[in-house]
Amino acid sequence: MVVDLLIKNGSVVFPGDKVQKVDVGVVSGKIAGFYANSDGIEAKNVIDSTNLHIFPGVIDPHMHIGIYNPLERDFVEQTRAAAIGGITTLVNYFRGKESYHIYTPQLIETGEKNSLIDFTFSFGVLTKRHLSELEEIIKEYGITSYKFYRNYQDNIGKIFGVDDPLTLDAADMMEILDLFKKTSDKLVLCVHCEDMDLQRSVVKKLKEGAVGDTLEFFSKTSPDYAETASVMQALYLNKLVNGNMYIVHLSAGSSVDILEKMDWLMEEGVTLETCPHYLVLNENSSCGLLAKVNPPIHTKEDSEKLWEGIRKGLIKTIGSDNCPCDLDKKYGKGQSVWDVLPGFPGAGMILPVLISEGYHKRNIPLETVAAVTSFETAKALGLTGKGAMEIGADADFAVVDLELEKEVKPEVFGGSDYSVYDGMKLKGWPVYTISRGEVIQKDGQITAEQGRGKFIKR
Repeated sequence: MVVDLLIKNGSVVFPGDKVQKVDVGVVSGKIAGFYANSDGIEAKNVIDSTNLHIFPGVIDPHMHIGIYNPLERDFVEQTRAAAIGGITTLVNYFRGKESYHIYTPQLIETGEKNSLIDFTFSFGVLTKRHLSELEEIIKEYGITSYKFYRNYQDNIGKIFGVDDPLTLDAADMMEILDLFKKTSDKLVLCVHCEDMDLQRSVVKKLKEGAVGDTLEFFSKTSPDYAETASVMQALYLNKLVNGNMYIVHLSAGSSVDILEKMDWLMEEGVTLETCPHYLVLNENSSCGLLAKVNPPIHTKEDSEKLWEGIRKGLIKTIGSDNCPCDLDKKYGKGQSVWDVLPGFPGAGMILPVLISEGYHKRNIPLETVAAVTSFETAKALGLTGKGAMEIGADADFAVVDLELEKEVKPEVFGGSDYSVYDGMKLKGWPVYTISRGEVIQKDGQITAEQGRGKFIKR
């Protein structure tokens, strides 16, 4: 037998299952076999992975590239950063006021000209027109995940200047869930959970008092209970229609506390996501308002409860919520807590954070790390052929040195002039990133050409 690539002498991490010393063969960009002994196999290329662990390529289910920068720039810079962190597939959130028939061809073309890794999109549901064309968009482009921006409730008309806005209240959510269920059992509603009645009431009171330009003060602008109340409502409405719901960027430990006691809301079709910044930063972190993001980063106690949610299988996926913007743009409107733009660069951080802070410091099994960084994301978002360590799946791998320690600096990933993780020492980094059998990153250096990434039609 002849294979295109043979990865020898490493330990393969099978998501949610086991870690096993086997060699991996790749043919035509697909996994061709796992071999206890590959001595009889001829290979065009060989990677010696002695003392290394072979994870499925990381899937980042939550990016916002092209928001603050041109999409072309972000596809180049952010997919390079992603590959350095072992990411081989990304899901980018896009929202616009026009028909998605107008945007989608250009989005796909821009990605395929500039992306280093494979990609797809989740679209924001903002207008009645978006709902009316849903079935056409699914059939033509295979976009099967859509975001419900609860934080935009009652403001779509004002923000986007449209005459057919959705309200994005509970009634809209119920209507959309029902429409999704009738249209296709593959559709997923990705929900930003924030009770805006509570959040806006809190902000009004805060603005009447003394204001602190700190991350701790910003944390108060959307308290944990605003998220938790919204999560409970969303999951209950989803339960009524037996739909598919993906809760993005869980930030509050209280959400974990409640859902642990109400596992009947967490049956098949429900996925909870959190992000690296909620796991390793807190409201007292030295990065300050550089880490302003919606929903806010809360306390260290919240972080620990989120880690326990991962350990117990409640939180199933990790998204970066990567929203790159340079310092001049971050502070372009001012440096007060109200003026600093929300969002920051964070591509590539998922796997190093989960290995260093999860595996090394909290004894979370490598099999769990592989599941939450890849397999469960592919399952939740319909990314067929991705995230699995099985014959016939795409040969996407992050080959990791569990003992390699690096200090995070902006230059580690490139593409930005700051990092909210600056100075953090993380142990466990990919030394190879392999996408469809091609080495695209080695020892922190990009080894492949931009524009090799493929759009994934689901």
